[in-house]
Amino acid sequence: MGTTMEEIAGDSAQGAKSPSPSSNPADGIPRRLLALTNMTSEDYCNTYWPQLRAAIDKLLEGPPPPHHLGPVIEFEPMYSAAYKCVCQQHSEALYNDLMSHIERHFFRVAIQLQNENESQLIDHCFYVIHRAMYSLDGIIPVFTYLNKVYVSTKLSSNLRTELQSLFCRTVIDPIIDKLVAIVKQTNETKPFSVAPQVMASVIKNLHKLNPNYSQKYPQVFAGYIPGVLPAMREHELSSYIDETRELQATLRQFWITSNAQGRKRCLDEETPS
Repeated sequence: MGTTMEEIAGDSAQGAKSPSPSSNPADGIPRRLLALTNMTSEDYCNTYWPQLRAAIDKLLEGPPPPHHLGPVIEFEPMYSAAYKCVCQQHSEALYNDLMSHIERHFFRVAIQLQNENESQLIDHCFYVIHRAMYSLDGIIPVFTYLNKVYVSTKLSSNLRTELQSLFCRTVIDPIIDKLVAIVKQTNETKPFSVAPQVMASVIKNLHKLNPNYSQKYPQVFAGYIPGVLPAMREHELSSYIDETRELQATLRQFWITSNAQGRKRCLDEETPS
């Protein structure tokens, strides 16, 4: 993984740029005329879907390297190709191909994640989630017309919901119990062994992808997501104070240990008040 976590966290989908204009049969044709030209099933399978699939694969690779200039794929030709597929009654085939192709990619990612060493699972999840969210932010606009005509109307849903559910079901659900257990153990026994911004990003994005995760693991998510737990009552204040003191003691011990090992700045200047 050559890209730093900070660079990934700051990335956003830039849209598109991949196949050359000359390779696209839709290039240069006004969209209204494009929708009127005939598209056979053979045209769809052999010409249009392969172009769209190649663009999807580019976006599924995640954010480009820092030296990359410009968008990842060319948006307008890909949007026009998807638009024509919908206009020519290939909506169902396009939706099924889109979902199946992305699902196969997510399965490969899931296998890698399930085989990851426990000590690296949180960091790996950070990369995987950010890469997936980047990819979906680039893919969904290409299929805006499919979303409007087919997914919203026929399925009473939207493409983002469907793709996020697919990602959670395929990639996150198989490891969520293990991941949350590691997060809890890390916070209790080895705070700061994982960068705080990485830990917070993983938990917040899991909640964004599927709020049910925070309902299933409220104690863990409550440390990062406000409002997960019910409002505190007066008789619970004493236990909250005890928990706070215990956390402070854990953090103090961590910094003392880190200082003894020479991994943190010296704390000798601190004197008791």
